[in-house]
Amino acid sequence: MFPNGFYNNNYQILQTPDAVVIQVEMVHDIRIIRLNGTHRTDGVRPWMGDSIGHWDGPTLVVETTNIPQRQAYRGSWEHLTVTERFTRVAKDRLLYQFTIDDPSLYDKPWGGEYEFAPLNGIIYEYACHEGNYALPGILAGARSDEEAADAAKAQAAAAKAAAESAAGLKPKVKS
Repeated sequence: MFPNGFYNNNYQILQTPDAVVIQVEMVHDIRIIRLNGTHRTDGVRPWMGDSIGHWDGPTLVVETTNIPQRQAYRGSWEHLTVTERFTRVAKDRLLYQFTIDDPSLYDKPWGGEYEFAPLNGIIYEYACHEGNYALPGILAGARSDEEAADAAKAQAAAAKAAAESAAGLKPKVKS
């Protein structure tokens, strides 16, 4: 995971009784962390690895193994274990800590930490639509068109009512 603030690097976290799901805005990856499970032993290396989580007090601890070669981190994948810790440290702060361990590549485990803060807004689908910058203008134009159509309908209804009144017809009343 990367800190919020990078281009399209927002996260949405959802918890169910059996899993924690992390949606990443960039390329809309969905990471599923199975809770209280065991790692795969069948040799399959799922996209984003095989993540197993458990609660250690208020901290979600996630261990990821079986990273696919296409997602190697600085050359490490086959023997790589990533351990992450997610701890809510305030109402609006999430402490993220990670440890990288691959004895075939590194002399000793290493890691880092970062505090996440919520961002305003929603996660958009990662697609080519002018980087979401044009979306407010597109929607404003559509709302303007709708308002103009509503005004034209109201004007037509008023003209019809005036014509009927001039002709001595009683307006129809809806009940």
